[in-house]
Amino acid sequence: MKIQCQARELLEAVSLVSGVVPGNPTRPVLQQAKISATRDGLQVEGTDLEVGLRAQIDEVMVEQEGACLIPCARLLKVLRESHNPEISFEVDAAGQACIHNGNAHFKLPTGPLEEYPSIEFNPAGPSLRVDRVKLLQTLSRVSVAAAKDATRFNMHSVLFDGHGEELKVVSTDGKRMAVGAISICAGGEDGIPEGQYILPLKGVDLLAKILSSETEEEVVVHLDKNEVTYVSDQISLTCRLVEGKFPEYERAIPTDLENVYDIKTDELLVALRQTRLMTTKEVNSVRFQFGEGTAVLTSSASNVGESKVEFSVERVEGEDDGFAIHFNPEYLIELLNKIDSSQIRCGLRDGKTAGLFSIPDGENSYRHIVMPLVVNEMQEA
Repeated sequence: MKIQCQARELLEAVSLVSGVVPGNPTRPVLQQAKISATRDGLQVEGTDLEVGLRAQIDEVMVEQEGACLIPCARLLKVLRESHNPEISFEVDAAGQACIHNGNAHFKLPTGPLEEYPSIEFNPAGPSLRVDRVKLLQTLSRVSVAAAKDATRFNMHSVLFDGHGEELKVVSTDGKRMAVGAISICAGGEDGIPEGQYILPLKGVDLLAKILSSETEEEVVVHLDKNEVTYVSDQISLTCRLVEGKFPEYERAIPTDLENVYDIKTDELLVALRQTRLMTTKEVNSVRFQFGEGTAVLTSSASNVGESKVEFSVERVEGEDDGFAIHFNPEYLIELLNKIDSSQIRCGLRDGKTAGLFSIPDGENSYRHIVMPLVVNEMQEA
């Protein structure tokens, strides 16, 4: 195997694949990236047995076809320190990968190809065609509410729930939940995927990263009972679905909200950041009190101090200002950082029921539910 290519393109491919390669796998061979050179170009592959990714480089001079396994993390470090635009890569007679970049020369050990698992990127069956920007936006907004604990399999994930020409994208960690809805159509002759598909969060994050670098207006995603697959000219991603049952999310969406307010996103974000300054890990709570045309956000913690921030609101529905509600400020800040709308709509029933946050111009396109914090009345006083 012997090739020449642009160092930047190889770096981008290996960097993307490194997002799949596990740092401490049960099988050491999974720490390797597979480099394959053919007449069609150069391919870089990685897998953790749950998620597989292949990046294609077309602008490459292949002097000798072949394939090898090379430690992905070490290769990435070498490429990051490559300052010459051209790079050459070959496997010598001793089985070592020799990398040449200007005046720099490296040799890395290669692994046993026969031990590397085969990765299939052969999408078949139902698929959906969707606007790339809207899918990327929805994944970004929704995944923020997914559980970060990888042991909570059915919550360390994102649900794709397909019904007709609408796809609902859902995540939850038990204390908050995000639901996005986007229009879809059939991506092929086999129709639109129906039912629920649970994607691991790692696969969703990689899909979002890939979509952000694509240029097509629409993309096609294949879904079957075992995996989700995305294939483009340069990138292929396959992801095994999470087994189990996703929480019944529709029952958790609050209805009959008696008090609804529109708030400027940037003003609420500033107020939350300011009041967060007077919270601690033990007392990570801010108090909302709504009034006529204004709202007051307060926080306090022993040996830390107090904060009070007032900002304007617009009442949309209701007339009851006689209750206060407490939220974890981190949840709301993460939510607002993903919103590109100038306003956010806040729907509340009382101080003990989940709050519903949405976008005024498209309430059903994105909904974010946050459970309130229970605060002792003596503490609140």
